[in-house]
Amino acid sequence: MSEALYIRPIIETNDFLYIFLSASFILLFGAVYASVITLVKMKKVKKIYSFLAYGSWLLQVYYTYYLTKAIHSQPFTVKAMIIAMIAYLIVPHIYFYLIEKTEERYKN
Repeated sequence: MSEALYIRPIIETNDFLYIFLSASFILLFGAVYASVITLVKMKKVKKIYSFLAYGSWLLQVYYTYYLTKAIHSQPFTVKAMIIAMIAYLIVPHIYFYLIEKTEERYKN
């Protein structure tokens, strides 16, 4: 017989609700972050509302950390989630920067 490569720790049924809610909050706060950053960059709302976006991102990071601890993630998975959260913070800015530079190029 082959030996199991990885044995996942059993998650208690009492923790299911907290895991489900934290995963849901990750999606919710991610959507709020992306929406507000998009609206600010499109100049549909004032730049002062950026604090709402970054606050949502911080909450998303917290719940991502909580989720990785609650499901007993391996160190590699935790590092991958950290990289993903940093990318989620930076990528919208890069995207809108490229859009602005493209518009400037075609206007000139």
